[in-house]
Amino acid sequence: MKKTLILPDTIEACHEIIISQARLIEQLQRRAFGGSLKDRAVKFEGPSLFDDIEEEATLAAAKELDKASKEVDAAADKRRQEAKAQSGSRGKRPEKYNTYGLPVQQTVVYPDGINLDEYDVIGRDETNTLHIEPQRLWVEKTITPILRHKSDKGKPAPRIVQAERPHSIIGGGHVGADLLATLVDNKYCHHLPEYRQVKMLAELGLRLPASTVNDWMHATANVLYPLYESQRETVMAGHYVQIDEVPWNIADRKGQNCRKGYAWQFRDVSPHPRGTFFYYHKGSRGGEIPRTQLRGYQGVIQNDGYKVYNEFENVPGITVLACMAHIRRKFVDAQKSNPLASEAVKYIATLYTLEENLKEAGADADEIRAERQRLAVPILNGIESWMRTAYMTCTPKEPLAVAIKYALSLWPRVMRYTEEGYYHIDSNPVERGQRSSVLGRKNYLFSQNDRGAEDNAIFYTFIGSCENLGVNPYQWFKDTLERIRPDMEESQLIELLPYNYNK
Repeated sequence: MKKTLILPDTIEACHEIIISQARLIEQLQRRAFGGSLKDRAVKFEGPSLFDDIEEEATLAAAKELDKASKEVDAAADKRRQEAKAQSGSRGKRPEKYNTYGLPVQQTVVYPDGINLDEYDVIGRDETNTLHIEPQRLWVEKTITPILRHKSDKGKPAPRIVQAERPHSIIGGGHVGADLLATLVDNKYCHHLPEYRQVKMLAELGLRLPASTVNDWMHATANVLYPLYESQRETVMAGHYVQIDEVPWNIADRKGQNCRKGYAWQFRDVSPHPRGTFFYYHKGSRGGEIPRTQLRGYQGVIQNDGYKVYNEFENVPGITVLACMAHIRRKFVDAQKSNPLASEAVKYIATLYTLEENLKEAGADADEIRAERQRLAVPILNGIESWMRTAYMTCTPKEPLAVAIKYALSLWPRVMRYTEEGYYHIDSNPVERGQRSSVLGRKNYLFSQNDRGAEDNAIFYTFIGSCENLGVNPYQWFKDTLERIRPDMEESQLIELLPYNYNK
């Protein structure tokens, strides 16, 4: 019968068990092989896992971890009780839907067949009914007469005047900004492929081949490209970016399955963010992409620990942060094979509880930094000590050992988030920014070539920036396509960017 390992309730007792197990394994190792586990360790890039275990230092770190964890949990319990009391005083959730902010059309209905002069109004009942109108397509015909001054009739050089003709957004195709914005918004916000939109337009009376809509989308991306370049420069000027890669499917190989290309997202997460930008270059996931995009960059980068970022550790002016969420994920997976992993998950949860406490308290950056130094640093030190001792009880290739090696190889980068109050504990913001492209990939499946993927990067750049900054994507695309011109100066383009839109 398989026995289940029951862990003690206190952190110190867990550490004592791990240390005793490590000591026992060390003794058995020496008897069996004449050498220590330390001598037979598998090497990996990162801090050494096999330094001599100092029992007193380990238990001291466990005490600090226990003390800080209890304080964080006590603050969280108090916060939750206060929130529960406040929610109870507010009563139940309203049963009616909220229609505040919608325009109201008022109609007064009187009974038929009466003379209103014979009656007084002594009260009234109101009935609110929610309505919607389907999309409407129409052709706006703009006529610009050519005028000649009456006094110049018969003269060889009469004065001729004419109003300016409407600006054509995508060249010869006279398509309004509202229609182009709708196509973009439907595809990249609501994940409707072009062929579905063609069907929707046909139901409204407009029959188009899907290739025409595709040409319109390419042309719109070309119009927005100068603005896309300005957005890239603006994001990189924020001095704190999170970076992540997302796979896109490219179907440019006849008779073969789609190849996997990668798009990179760089998201500004500084205290005053300016959005995000996506970058795609032949589907590459190689180090040349961040190397090129970060050339001359000075500031903080945060990522998931992908090896191409290692070289930036030695670049002057660049600080590299790691992602605690990725570390936690490996320990969550390791719980299936080793219950000890649940201890690491619990410790990491305490760090997130601290972040939630600070957020709910409305702490500013200085207060957050002070609390992280006071509480998060002892917890992190305790987790590191726990991992080093717990590793001695694992075989090198089991999931818990893999999780510990991954965590310790990034631990210096993990610790750095405590150095500033505006640093993030993880790179979840940029991870969330990938959702739109992932949902889109599941609906329109693939791009036919690299050019289509590059267009997608342009549209997702502005969709993601609008969502990050609380800007209505459709309204931004519509207004921007009406205003943008090919001869605009850089300062004029910057005024059109999403972070300036609400201003």
